[in-house]
Amino acid sequence: MKITYSTTTKLRLLSQFQNVNESLKVFADYHNVGAGSLKRWIQQYLTGGLANLERPVHNRRYPKKLKLRAVGDYRNHRLPNKEILLKYDIRGLSQLRDWVIWFPVNKIDNLNRDFFVLCHD
Repeated sequence: MKITYSTTTKLRLLSQFQNVNESLKVFADYHNVGAGSLKRWIQQYLTGGLANLERPVHNRRYPKKLKLRAVGDYRNHRLPNKEILLKYDIRGLSQLRDWVIWFPVNKIDNLNRDFFVLCHD
């Protein structure tokens, strides 16, 4: 079962972590939080403040152009996966991987070349 944390709890944990001399792993273990989750919350807070820590109330919609750019970066290994997620403000890697499946290489190659070039500028 997946545990969800409120924005208040995330902020409290981030504040506490900032004031201790423990490693991220030790702090996360002590508070029964995944180290990866804590690391992600730190990154979300640093890039977008409190608003990035809040859970979305509804599904986010992404324009097709953004999806194609993100898939292109993913396929060409231009950036690490986490940087692609941050660059395009994608909430999770599974979303990006779904797009990779939805937009096969041959379909992207068959798109109008100008549109594809525009997506990677």
